[in-house]
Amino acid sequence: MFKHILVPLDGSQRSEQALALAAHIARANHSSIHLLRSIELMSIYSMQTIGMMERVQRLEEQGAKNYLDRIKRSVLLEQIPTMTSVYVGDASSAILEAVARHNIDLVVLCSHGYTGLKHWVLGSVAQKIARACPVPVLIQRTEQPLPFAMDAEGQPIFRVCIALDGSEQAEAVIDPAMAIATACASGHRAEIHLLRIIEPVNQSDEDAFEEIYHLNLQELIRQQAQEYLQGVVKRLEPTAKAYENIEIIGNLKSGADIAQEIIQYAENGGTSQYPTCQLLAMTTHGRNNIDRWIFGSIAERVLNRTKLPLLIMRPPQQAAPGRAQQVM
Repeated sequence: MFKHILVPLDGSQRSEQALALAAHIARANHSSIHLLRSIELMSIYSMQTIGMMERVQRLEEQGAKNYLDRIKRSVLLEQIPTMTSVYVGDASSAILEAVARHNIDLVVLCSHGYTGLKHWVLGSVAQKIARACPVPVLIQRTEQPLPFAMDAEGQPIFRVCIALDGSEQAEAVIDPAMAIATACASGHRAEIHLLRIIEPVNQSDEDAFEEIYHLNLQELIRQQAQEYLQGVVKRLEPTAKAYENIEIIGNLKSGADIAQEIIQYAENGGTSQYPTCQLLAMTTHGRNNIDRWIFGSIAERVLNRTKLPLLIMRPPQQAAPGRAQQVM
């Protein structure tokens, strides 16, 4: 599914932790990898003269090129077609520009890199990319590098929790999540947990609905959500068989704080039967109108709070890439 994978790096060992995962996915999908390094000069050297700026820029560009060439020649990327690019500009704009320029279909990055003047923090680069990137973004936590779990028989298993809200927009992340699960499972079993959270109905609304229609509104919503999950599971069964060793599981939960319920299920396990997942996946937008998932609420809160690696995707719509200048 993934043909061209982009790995943004900032020169730190922490950002390089995304390389192993990207290489693993690339080998499973026979993909190429594109390494990107951006350099931001004005924020660091704004007090220098123009002549000094030009000299510093040349040094930074050459240093970035040498760094990427060294990574490209590493054993980790051996036999994987690998390209490199150096951009002058802020990291998020450089990533979005590279995605558009090089037909990227997956971005893999670590949520933390340098500290200090060049720091990549989850609240900046990763968050901006998740908002605007037109392709799936796999955000790896420094402390959580997609480890395997063990099933009841002690066999390796890879579990993915996909948060759904009943909309086609939210379902857009299913295919890339299944592809990553297959790559990470590598011949072992994988489970795809389709998680649907329903919010409790206001008591006055429930009473009014029952008085007028003689039906329990909360139970009706639960039944519809359950039927929806069963329909999605059934629809995905042929795809799961094609991937092999993937089981699709639908789970319905209720709670007032949707973001927290998603995190609780994925990190701590929905039940003793289905323990912790290794990857959480969701889109930045879901339903329209009142019930839609907007990045400023549920998806953003999950992104900021979860300890798990997160696959996040903006449903197909008009992209809004930034601009950065490629120099190499």
